[in-house]
Amino acid sequence: MIYCFTSTGNSLHAARQIADALNTQVAPITREPVTCDSDIVGLVFPAFFWGAPTIVEGFARTLTITNPDAYVFAICVSGGSAPGAVNALRRYLRLDYAVELKHVNNYLSGYEVNNTADVHASAQQQLAQIMVDLQARNTKRGGYYTPLNRVIRRMMPGPASDAKFKVMGCTGCGICAKACPVENITVDGEPKFAHRCEHCIACVHACPVQAINFGKSAGKARYIHPDVPLAELIEFYQG
Repeated sequence: MIYCFTSTGNSLHAARQIADALNTQVAPITREPVTCDSDIVGLVFPAFFWGAPTIVEGFARTLTITNPDAYVFAICVSGGSAPGAVNALRRYLRLDYAVELKHVNNYLSGYEVNNTADVHASAQQQLAQIMVDLQARNTKRGGYYTPLNRVIRRMMPGPASDAKFKVMGCTGCGICAKACPVENITVDGEPKFAHRCEHCIACVHACPVQAINFGKSAGKARYIHPDVPLAELIEFYQG
């Protein structure tokens, strides 16, 4: 079984390809504890501030793997530099294989989206090697999770960071609420945030009229993985 957290589809796209290669399934990472008896257990998730998203750390902390011989891996999808981020999960899981997958940078508050054919081709090439490794059940540690990782991770905006989202020109369509992977948004005329935000900014990317902004995101191109339509992202979490 592969468990995935995703906001714009990069992690989900990778998880689905890995699942096909390993003949297994992909399930969403949620805040509910999970018990798994599979012989292969994987987590695929984005890097947030040189670490794992809060929901992913919580999931790893409470995940019970009952098969003592399970092959356990983690893939951390990063748009920038996030050395060692994947190994944040070693505090909770015995990882046989852990690597970083470089992909499109979608953190609009600080960067422009580098959604180019070259970036996608490079990500696909890296993923091809990862799938070969996983099929062979190779071992790999990845970079070390260092004190610097912990310092940068503490800079990540917390669950109340949604109070700083700026909403202007909202049409009340409700797509942001459907796209939020943690059900943090309701729409009554415009988005209302429940302050349990994961700071994945899926809502910023998903809004069809760019009505939601955070930090320096205004005017920047939005991004959803070209092979994972928004409707599929919504279905992944809502079922």
